[in-house]
Amino acid sequence: MLCQICKKREATIHFTNVENNKVYEIHLCAQCAKEKGFEKLKKSNFAMSDIIAELLNSTARRVDEKLNPNTCPNCGTTFLQFKKSGRLGCSECYSFFNRQLIPLLRGIHGNTRHVGKVPKKYKTKVNKQRRVLELEEELARAIELEEYERAAQIRDEIRSLKEAETRSENN
Repeated sequence: MLCQICKKREATIHFTNVENNKVYEIHLCAQCAKEKGFEKLKKSNFAMSDIIAELLNSTARRVDEKLNPNTCPNCGTTFLQFKKSGRLGCSECYSFFNRQLIPLLRGIHGNTRHVGKVPKKYKTKVNKQRRVLELEEELARAIELEEYERAAQIRDEIRSLKEAETRSENN
């Protein structure tokens, strides 16, 4: 791929930026990157926790911290500590700080569930689990809208998928 600025040399530096769910990419050769000041970014050695902490500072400002000012009952981590370090204290923090983490994860990844590739040997199982989660959300909506016949059909489909999964695990 050629440099997008000089269109002569091979692009060796690649930047991706996401704004308002649109992805912008720029591909530069080392010389053009140096001339435009991108070389400094390439040489930066950010720690992942520093990147997450900085993302939190910008994204989490929108999150109302009053939603859950307490500390995790398992490890004692506060959300403020998480914002500063970019690290949660334990696996329970994900549940405890769920209301603050959901908007943050959606802002960073565009989703709150893994939707990427799955190893072939787990693909069928993961697809069934994803389908069950979708159906459970659909079931909740049907009940909320008082569509009980539709809710019963969805419930039966969920049972069927779960029973099939149990049978396959037992074999």
